[in-house]
Amino acid sequence: MDIVKETIKELRNLDINGTLSNVVITRLEPWTLSYVRYDDGTTGCGVANNELQVPDDVSFIRDLLNLNAYDVISELERRESNVFINSLLASIASALSYRLMNDEDALRGKGYDAETHVFPNPPFLDPSKFVKGSDVVAMVGFHMLVTPLCAEIAKEVHVTELMDLKKLSVMDSNGEKSNIKIFPAEKNEEVLSGADVVYITGETVVNGTIEDILKFSRNARLRILYGPTSAFYPKGLFERGVDISLPIIFPNTPDFRRRFVQSRGWWYFMKDTKQLLIKRRFHDVE
Repeated sequence: MDIVKETIKELRNLDINGTLSNVVITRLEPWTLSYVRYDDGTTGCGVANNELQVPDDVSFIRDLLNLNAYDVISELERRESNVFINSLLASIASALSYRLMNDEDALRGKGYDAETHVFPNPPFLDPSKFVKGSDVVAMVGFHMLVTPLCAEIAKEVHVTELMDLKKLSVMDSNGEKSNIKIFPAEKNEEVLSGADVVYITGETVVNGTIEDILKFSRNARLRILYGPTSAFYPKGLFERGVDISLPIIFPNTPDFRRRFVQSRGWWYFMKDTKQLLIKRRFHDVE
């Protein structure tokens, strides 16, 4: 969580302030969604994957509402670290970052190139932007949409997963060959060290694996961090060698929050959800 802690410090230095106004936690889909009310009355929101590791009693969060966001963060940091607390910290960091992440011009002013893409056609679903036919692609986390799309382009796709690999097994009576190979997470170093392009799920931020993953993948041509959990100000990511950030940015509207709550966290392809493509200025992704 060092990246998130450094991001929070940077946001404070940028004089971005607000109070924690709401937290939404879903247990069907693994999300912690936080809202921050800025000093000017506008709202920022951010989400993080909680891996469904949500305690039965989350009533303590009510005592944190309407407090200064940095005081809330200090209180959470005093608690025992776990995935759920990490998801709260990451989602609040993203909510504080919203003013920057929801504004291409603000990101450009900080030295980044940024493009906004509205669902259902985010750049994440077009691997040809990043992947060549000769590439070995490694993916930290199997993605039901993007993994097969990468496999249509790349020479090979190697996936590492924390889940029981039996859940990703397939019985195909016709015996069709696949260039997708799946490995347990214990093989991260072996798999990532030989990849040309590495996709890293933002979930690695909250489960504490991102630092090792970035170390193991240092030989890759491109390292891409993606997903809602990566929607915080990206300075710390790029300083650690991430080449491209593909965060999901949610609308900060009551209508979106209502749909998010009623669907129990199924935000995928909801209207006005967008994905940013962020890279350091002058960085060549070809």
